[in-house]
Amino acid sequence: MVEVPIFIVNGLIESGKTTLIKEIIENNVSYQAGSTVLVVCEEGEVEYEDSWLKEYEVSIVRVEKEADLNANLFFSIDEKYKPVQIVLEYNSFYNMDNLEFPEYMPVYQQVTLIDASTFGLYFSNMRQVFNNLVKLSSLIIFNRCDGVSDLGNYRRQIRALNQECQIGFEGKNGQLTSMLDEDLPYDITKDTILLEDSDYPTWYIDVFDNYEKYMGKTIKFKTFVRDILEDSIVVGRNVMTCCENDIQFLGYEVKDVSELVAIGDCIFLECIVAHEYSSIAEEEVVMLHAKKVSKLPKEEDTVLSF
Repeated sequence: MVEVPIFIVNGLIESGKTTLIKEIIENNVSYQAGSTVLVVCEEGEVEYEDSWLKEYEVSIVRVEKEADLNANLFFSIDEKYKPVQIVLEYNSFYNMDNLEFPEYMPVYQQVTLIDASTFGLYFSNMRQVFNNLVKLSSLIIFNRCDGVSDLGNYRRQIRALNQECQIGFEGKNGQLTSMLDEDLPYDITKDTILLEDSDYPTWYIDVFDNYEKYMGKTIKFKTFVRDILEDSIVVGRNVMTCCENDIQFLGYEVKDVSELVAIGDCIFLECIVAHEYSSIAEEEVVMLHAKKVSKLPKEEDTVLSF
């Protein structure tokens, strides 16, 4: 038989499961045009409207009780719909240990969604439910994280239940990150942040994802001039992102540079972070404004790594 992968999305009701599944299908052609069957075990506030199912040509099978969620159900789904994949929106109160699929239907990924704004209360009273939710998940996403101050502790609590999973945090802007302020190699609470060479890659990623928390702060770091433009310069470092064959230049456009510099110069930059329109990128991006530029002795730009 042809292999039919199963993707499981679970979480307490109103944790965002339906919204995530709809976003995945809407943005991936491979999930459309009759290729996907949704198996839905509970109804939340967000629904799969008939018009939406018709538009993306997605079939839906609703399960009313846990006993109906068995291998025979998935055999019948395959026979009727011939799907390329099955997405299971799981009921968090069902026992994951009782879940059975035909041998040719492997679970490719299990994602658990957790509402960070209510996790503290629910975890204290339903720890066994959360254990059932997360113990087999490869990715756990805390959403609705804005204004929640205890995310580091939440991550440790989930890590105690599942040592192997990836844990991500989603803010109101939809950005997903695995990093918290406590993970940063520098003190984000300071008004002036001095970056070591090894800090640069982490800062580069974090400032692009969360530039608001750096606004008004003075950032100091060693960097290299890559290009000189009409009213700005481009600076940055070469960073090995995953392997020796994948070295990328991670850089910024810097305005208000009064010091005369040349391409290739090694400089020490003191700057502030802004978010504004760039004529190079033709959109609003993270922009640096120089407060002071000091030339350093000439040296080679060594490759940094995460």
